[in-house]
Amino acid sequence: MSYSSRIFFYGPVGLLLLVIVLYSVFWRVQADTLAARLDRANGGEVIPGVVFAFAEKSVGGFPFRIDVVLSGVTFSHQAPEGETAWRIEKLALHRLSYGQNRYIFEASGLQSFAQPPAKPGATPRLFYLTPGLAQASAILVRDRLARFDLDLVEPQAKDATSGADPKRTLMAARAQLHLLSRDDNTIDVAIEIDNATIGTGYATGGAEILLPVINLRGQLHAAGSLDSLRAGAMSVDDAATAWREHGGGIEISNLALSWPDAHADLKGQLALDGENRLTGTLKGNGMRDGKKPAVFGLAFANGEIRLSSASAPAGGSP
Repeated sequence: MSYSSRIFFYGPVGLLLLVIVLYSVFWRVQADTLAARLDRANGGEVIPGVVFAFAEKSVGGFPFRIDVVLSGVTFSHQAPEGETAWRIEKLALHRLSYGQNRYIFEASGLQSFAQPPAKPGATPRLFYLTPGLAQASAILVRDRLARFDLDLVEPQAKDATSGADPKRTLMAARAQLHLLSRDDNTIDVAIEIDNATIGTGYATGGAEILLPVINLRGQLHAAGSLDSLRAGAMSVDDAATAWREHGGGIEISNLALSWPDAHADLKGQLALDGENRLTGTLKGNGMRDGKKPAVFGLAFANGEIRLSSASAPAGGSP
């Protein structure tokens, strides 16, 4: 074989090996960079007021993905009334090694939510969540959150506070949340919950509440005031205050609620009060057993939700 023939034979092979080596180095740099960022963030504030911590981590996914699995994950916030904490047994993060603006998250195992007591001196509140499958995705544009999607399959939640009624439970076949930032200073909001069941411990009538469909479509206005929160540079409380002071509100174009024997379609405007709690009223028509529609509404005030019409659907409704 002549010298020139060897070049044509071995040249492409050598070039392919060079590309593989260079890509392997690129992947390792990307993986090490992400791992280093996580190590620096461990035990510190990911956004003002929220501390992120984990016990263990592993990195893999070569060649096309970067997969990070964290164990013993905690997001906590310390306030004068006590600590609020979200704890996850395992949290996985996935990202394409050549596409750095989209992240996929998966949570497995038991999740717990701890909150300060409702009244001083009372027992701190604790809730357990065990979804069959918990996934989320986030897309960043110019280092700001542009889209967020959450999907929970067969979530089951219970009040695990000491002394709580064991029947204080919530479950559903599926629950989804979708947020999409628009260029017109708004954020589209979509929530859908299928086959929800509210345990007797939460129901005033002593019977389970069945909600086959909860479907919400709305739009959040004055979203520009939340840019610092989306960039991780402002606390949730400060962002909520800034949004309220800039006239922020949520326009609910439709909230569809279904019970086994009734249905209601509501719409209206919601905002935040001085303590950053939802306030406003959603109104529409409710129908039960195919009878003539009647006025039905939900009022949000002082951190509570109540019926705003005595003619609301009954029999299994909240």
